This record gives sequence, structure tokens and C-alpha cells, in this order.
Amino acid sequence: MKKLIVLSGFLFLTISCKKDTLVEVVDVPATPIVAPKQEKGKPSDVKAIEGAYTIPELGFEYQSLEPDFDALTMEFHYSKHHLMYVNTLNKVMDAGKYQVVELIPLLKAIKLSDTDLRFNAGGVFNHNFFFEELAPKAGGEPEGELIESINRDFGSFEEFRNQFVEASLKMQGSGWTWLISDKTGKLRIVTSSNNDNPYIKNLGITGIPILNLDMWEHAYYLKFQHKKREYANTFFSVINWVVVQKRYEFPKVAVAEPKPEATQTIEVPVENNTPVDEFK
Repeated sequence: MKKLIVLSGFLFLTISCKKDTLVEVVDVPATPIVAPKQEKGKPSDVKAIEGAYTIPELGFEYQSLEPDFDALTMEFHYSKHHLMYVNTLNKVMDAGKYQVVELIPLLKAIKLSDTDLRFNAGGVFNHNFFFEELAPKAGGEPEGELIESINRDFGSFEEFRNQFVEASLKMQGSGWTWLISDKTGKLRIVTSSNNDNPYIKNLGITGIPILNLDMWEHAYYLKFQHKKREYANTFFSVINWVVVQKRYEFPKVAVAEPKPEATQTIEVPVENNTPVDEFK
């Protein structure tokens, strides 16, 4: 016998045939999430509004990461969310309150109370960083100095991967998981909320970022739904370790370059806020 009971906006499915049969209760939202329609465009079609910052080319087609990351999510993530941050940052900068600089100096100068600039500049940098490190037919393990440092600081690559995944799952709300090199050269795993990152001061996560993972729902929900562990593990199948190794061996990151004629130096005092505890 099967019974379907509707109660308080949720569907409760109770399956029972015999007294000793396992009873399973599943909560299903009364209003299902509707997936966006795939536009089947190309990454090269995506252009930001005119302004100081541009959206970097994706470097591969949306379907290139399948079956690990699906084409719909990649298109939605890149052409909607990433583009939105670039466009909004350009509007914030065009308001004339700030002088235009490259992203990293801008992030280092941001006041924690300057929420619009902090959120959108962080969103642009974090997504630039994330999409740059993805590639088809990638994964495996890094080589050279990076794998030596991972083995030194985590014991093994497998242990590093486990800790990175667990840190991602323990995050409350939306944010990012990072592998950073701290001021002593030690590799550490930290997390940041919203669009914060290690370049923003007074967050307690200062260091040179080497790898990051987007833990906002828009990055995984269409394919993985609530299965965040599967998403975080699958991420390791699409990491371009050549890019990550270069970040570690030569502490430089690719950022969206402002127009040369608009580049200036700014001096913005950073608030003296109490740092929050970082993930350990």
C-alpha cells in the first residue's frame, strides 16, 4: 500500500508494504526549482559592458568539461553570474568614487565596510581565478615544487584532497575554499564567506591564493543538487595543475586588466576590524 500525504507545503512520501518494511520519508519542495534554459551560445559571445574591467575568455567550450561539469551549469555560471559581477563592478567604478587600479591592489585597499565594492570586486577576482584553473582532460596530481610542498604540509596528496573537500562541506552559507601559501611559505586550506578572498585585509586569511573552489549554489546545484561532497570531489577531475603550479612557483595570478590609460595608484585606508578565526 502506498500513501501520498500533502502537509504544510511539502510532500511527504511514505512507502509501506509490510510492518517490517523500511519506511522512507522524503521532503520535496512544493514549488520545484526550475532550471534555466540552455541558450547554447559560445563563451566567446560573452562581453562585459564598457568599463575598466573585462571578462577573461573561458578558454574552452561549455560542454568541454562533461561529464564532470555539465554544459548548462558552465554556461549559466560564466555567462550570467561571472558576467554580472564584471558588469556591476564596472558600474561601481564608473560612479567616480574610486580610481581604477588592477584587481589585486584594489582588493588590498578595500574597506570592509565598503560592501558594494568588496562584494563585486571579490566576485570578479574569485571567478577569474576559478575559471582559469579549469580544463578539459585535466585532473590527476600536480608535479614539481607544488606536490613536494603538499606532501610536506599535508602528508600526502590524498590527505590534502580530503581536507580540502571537508573544509568545503563545513562552510556555512555561500563562499569559497582556498589553498593558500602563508607568509612562512606553508600551504594552508582556508575558507571565505560570500566573495571575500585572501587579498582582502582583516579577514584572518592572508596569503597568496593558489587554488579555489566556488561553493555558491549556482556553481553546482543544477547538476549535483544537495550533493556537495560529490561536487567538491569532482572538481579534482577538472583542475589544470599546470596553471596552479605556476601560481605557486611564480606568485602571480591572471586578472582582468583595466584599460592602461585609466590605471592609477590609490591609497585607501583599511579599517582596523578584529580578524575572524580562519578555518584550521
